[in-house]
Amino acid sequence: MWHRRFICLWAGQTLANLGDVFYIVAFISVMYAATGSVMYTAFIPVVIVASQSVSSLLAPLVFQRLALTGMLVLSQGLKTILLALASLAVSSGVGEQGEWIWLLFGLGSTIAFMDGWANPARNAMVPQLVRREDLMRANGLLATSDQTVHFAGWAAGGLLVSWLGAGVVLWGTVGAYVVATIAMTGIAPASEKLREEQAAGATTNWLTGWKAIRDVPVLRLLVAMDVVIGLSGGVWIAAIMLPFVLDVLGQGEEWWGYINAGYMLGAIAGGTLLLMYAERMRRHLFRWIICGTIGVGFFTFCFGSSTNALVALLFSFALGPFLEMVHVSKQTLLQQETEESVLPYVLSAKGTIDLLVFGTSALVMGAIAEWQGVRAVYYVSAGLLLIAFLLALRLQKKQTDHTTSGVSVN
Repeated sequence: MWHRRFICLWAGQTLANLGDVFYIVAFISVMYAATGSVMYTAFIPVVIVASQSVSSLLAPLVFQRLALTGMLVLSQGLKTILLALASLAVSSGVGEQGEWIWLLFGLGSTIAFMDGWANPARNAMVPQLVRREDLMRANGLLATSDQTVHFAGWAAGGLLVSWLGAGVVLWGTVGAYVVATIAMTGIAPASEKLREEQAAGATTNWLTGWKAIRDVPVLRLLVAMDVVIGLSGGVWIAAIMLPFVLDVLGQGEEWWGYINAGYMLGAIAGGTLLLMYAERMRRHLFRWIICGTIGVGFFTFCFGSSTNALVALLFSFALGPFLEMVHVSKQTLLQQETEESVLPYVLSAKGTIDLLVFGTSALVMGAIAEWQGVRAVYYVSAGLLLIAFLLALRLQKKQTDHTTSGVSVN
């Protein structure tokens, strides 16, 4: 697994993800300083998610024209140029002029648009870079790196912006993006492999991923599980978590941060365990998907039933390993069950679905919390995870049927 191309992918994407967190923190700081408006500031994540949704939807059109490595280099290179323009604008005092603040919105939106290409391309590259028996470990490493970056990045980004200023942080992030772009160039395959990717692109179209999800039973069930799990995930947004901490647990806002940190630490611990036991888990993917889904549902119910802040913190920590178990196992199974030439299109379609489901979940869970109280949404979430568990059982049944007929999906 530890060869040059995979190391370049892992290191480049980890550095790029850290840069993504830093520039968002800096943009939020500049936006609030310029407008003094919480609404405008909160609009930044909305713009980023919307741009990524549109980009994921259009990514197959780019897959047909570029190899995966070319997409990663182009995406990261364009992000570097755009962030350099944003850094120049902030250093020139644009952030202090409210009438120019929309320039930052536009640049931030375009940078996020590039990520809609990069995410499916990265995940589709993994099966090409590692052996089948190393796929679980590679996915676990990438997932753990992502969680670590998000856990440390927000805290470190906030400290750096307050200490050095948004402009300096943005220019530092440009430097990180440059290094990440150089790392992406190290993923380039041999010329024969590049020609194969380009030939495969000529035989696909924008609907390829959607048709594969519709026609392949295992993919259809995996995406259905993701939809249900995604709908249940809206309970962890700030708009629901904060009232739960204040009204149900009777604690101050700082406990919201503790609980978030507890989950992230649990996810990192879970990713570390995945790396240690990847070989054992690889042979029983369906079993771990089922166990993980049960664990997530159980601890979500327990968290929603908590009245003590410390107990809620422990349940939040316990959620992390089970969510990582489900995520990495499903990701590995999807990569194994999808043809290599079709995988980027499937991941692009799935990414679009995931983003739309997240937005829907946030709205629905917010409405339920307003109607029935904030505790009720955690019970609804646990109920949805029970449905996901039933889908996981059906997924395992299909494995048994394939094995009985002499075709094993593992």
